[in-house]
Amino acid sequence: MVRTKRWLILALIVVSTLGMMDLAWAKTIRIQKTGFRCGEDPRCHNRWHPAIKHVATADPGDILIYETRDAVDHTFSMSSTAADVAAANLNLVHPLTGPIFINGAERGDVLAITLIDIDPDPFGFTVIVPGFGFLRDVFPNPYIVRWNLNRLEATSPDMPGVRIPFNGFMGTIGVAPGPEETEVMYQREEALRKAGGFVLPPEPKDAMPKDVCGPMGTHKDRCLRTIPPRENGGNMDIKQMQKGTTLLL
Repeated sequence: MVRTKRWLILALIVVSTLGMMDLAWAKTIRIQKTGFRCGEDPRCHNRWHPAIKHVATADPGDILIYETRDAVDHTFSMSSTAADVAAANLNLVHPLTGPIFINGAERGDVLAITLIDIDPDPFGFTVIVPGFGFLRDVFPNPYIVRWNLNRLEATSPDMPGVRIPFNGFMGTIGVAPGPEETEVMYQREEALRKAGGFVLPPEPKDAMPKDVCGPMGTHKDRCLRTIPPRENGGNMDIKQMQKGTTLLL
């Protein structure tokens, strides 16, 4: 299920060779979203690249509250149909809040990120996008299930009588890859694409931020898509990424 997520609250700790840093002065930082789409929000990006500038700074142990968007950036609503899924613009995937610069973190350190809470938006969706997923040969047609969400359950007019207990998880969370890692990832995926594999290469159209990843962006040919998970985390999309989990990156 792809869910619209309103808040993600997490605590962040930097673990280095010196051990955990002092958490006595932890503070709460809220990264708010503005505008309807990612392109209207200076705190939003939908590609991975180290040149993307951070929008806030935090210390180890701080509590971060992220206001987030759904995977296709408000493309769908309770009135959406399968035709809307077929016409969806996948260049918008995934709108991410951030990045955040962590004081004291250095190359080679481990970031320990604890998910404190996840608060759902009132609307979410499950879709079958033609050509995507492991069962794309079995389910070739577009499809959508629209969900009403709250902190107790998910219900849908498309699946009457079904109530799914709320157990929200963060589909995409990660750190920016460094310049060397970005090139390694790009070359690996380019080789796979040339061999006939399913790869979405860098695409400047609708890429954010525009000055880095857009059609005239400084690094438009190396801004990695957020679809696959990589060494930096990213779109892991697993149910264990829920409240109470600590992720090591």
